[in-house]
Amino acid sequence: MFSKPFSFVLVYVVTVFNVAVLASPVVAALMPFITFHDNVIGMDYGTYQNLCFGLFLALFVVSFLMLVYFILDFLFGFSVRSSLKGCTRYEKIKDYDFLTDLFDQVKNKFSEKSVRLYIKDSDEINAFAISSLGSRAIVLTRGIINHYLVECEDPKMFLYALRSIIGHEMSHLINKDFLPTFLVITNQKVTNLVSCMLHVIFSFAVRIINIIPFGGRMSSRVMADTYSILNFVITFFNRFVVYNIYEFLRRFVSRSIEFRCDRQSARAFGGQNMALALSMLGESGYFTLFSTHPGTRARIRKVENIRIEDAIVRPGFFDALANYFSLMFLIVICLYFAKQAQVDIMVREYIRNHEVIHRKLSLLWHLVSKFF
Repeated sequence: MFSKPFSFVLVYVVTVFNVAVLASPVVAALMPFITFHDNVIGMDYGTYQNLCFGLFLALFVVSFLMLVYFILDFLFGFSVRSSLKGCTRYEKIKDYDFLTDLFDQVKNKFSEKSVRLYIKDSDEINAFAISSLGSRAIVLTRGIINHYLVECEDPKMFLYALRSIIGHEMSHLINKDFLPTFLVITNQKVTNLVSCMLHVIFSFAVRIINIIPFGGRMSSRVMADTYSILNFVITFFNRFVVYNIYEFLRRFVSRSIEFRCDRQSARAFGGQNMALALSMLGESGYFTLFSTHPGTRARIRKVENIRIEDAIVRPGFFDALANYFSLMFLIVICLYFAKQAQVDIMVREYIRNHEVIHRKLSLLWHLVSKFF
């Protein structure tokens, strides 16, 4: 029930730590204004306010860009196209005609007509689902199809097992389980973009300070060394501590999602068929984009007694609610940091004095072009 909202919170916690990495140039730029006396760190109140403003503004920019990229990705399917590289529509592959009736049964049972089925030329035993607003797809590897061909004793058993696996992936689609993965991808894209922008600005500031006659060279060196140290420490902590904790928690909470997908596929095509499909995957199941799956024995116990239901399989109420929560959570966080950074005041000031601001920006661009 709470696994998906918890996943979104985890993603944003990682985002905050990424912002800490991004903020290291800002902290480095303030080092010449920070004093150390009797083991106490001191800072002018105005400098402290500027630091808080910079951090809130960075959080707003990252949140806003995440929201924009999330919407654009969902509309135009950048991640879907990237995930489907090396994949081919099953209709275009010889000897895979038998999947037509099988896939039609799954689409009818889940009332999803526009989903497409792809085959990935890989020996990996794997299957996954990915979606955007305009494209939804289920991908089977050659490895998983060949695996069931070898393991199943007769063609009927093979078709039942493969249909259950496709039903499991269809459950991921109708419940939009790809949204946390979208946010992770968005987080990485936006973090890299903002990091490059801040690095350019910081490099420009260091060069400007370096030409100041008295103390400029020393201050610029302090800023550059501080930035290097902060960036290394925070990046190391983020990559080897924060991300590992995030992955552990994400895998733990995602078990309930996998159990739900097994259950919905079992309701569509029978618990015994789902249990059969799972029993041939080994102790830990197969790897997907969403998680490391829970143990196979536990999954079999939860589905083997489920009977086929005549009704169309629909997304769960709480899963649908969690999907709305994900987008609203990102919007609320974005608006909160916009308020803290006083972005509304900045916008009103820009509208009031846009001509003056344009002249200042033109002058700044002229200076930047001289240094780069």
